[in-house]
Amino acid sequence: MSREKNFFKQIKMNLKKSDFIQKIENKYNSGFPDLIIINEMLPLFIELKAPIKGNKIKLEKSQISTHIRIYKNNYVSFILVKDPRTSNAFLFDGYLVANAIVLGQEQPKFLVHGSIAECLLVCNNEVQRKGRLASFSLSLLPPSCDP
Repeated sequence: MSREKNFFKQIKMNLKKSDFIQKIENKYNSGFPDLIIINEMLPLFIELKAPIKGNKIKLEKSQISTHIRIYKNNYVSFILVKDPRTSNAFLFDGYLVANAIVLGQEQPKFLVHGSIAECLLVCNNEVQRKGRLASFSLSLLPPSCDP
């Protein structure tokens, strides 16, 4: 069994039965994150990465574009990197990684290094926080500017 498939199973074991998880395997729409998880009515877009050489996340151009488009549409994407030494993982903000690659900057720091359950909790918290910020900024628009 491939490392990514094991990683997927590990994630699935940490979800509630009511959570919806879909692994995306689509050769025609490259660049889309590997997983969509919907829990508490929130979509989590997660790119899975096996251990990385040189501690640098590598993304294809289509993946960079997708993470940036997800961000620009007021959603949050993540990159979950399996820690090769433990059963833990590193969680990164997908937009920050993609943007750093585009700008030729250093890779941003991870959001959390911990168990899969801890990483998923941080994903939920980030999505909820981002959703509140988007709702708040929309509430500041004058009525004539409603989308």
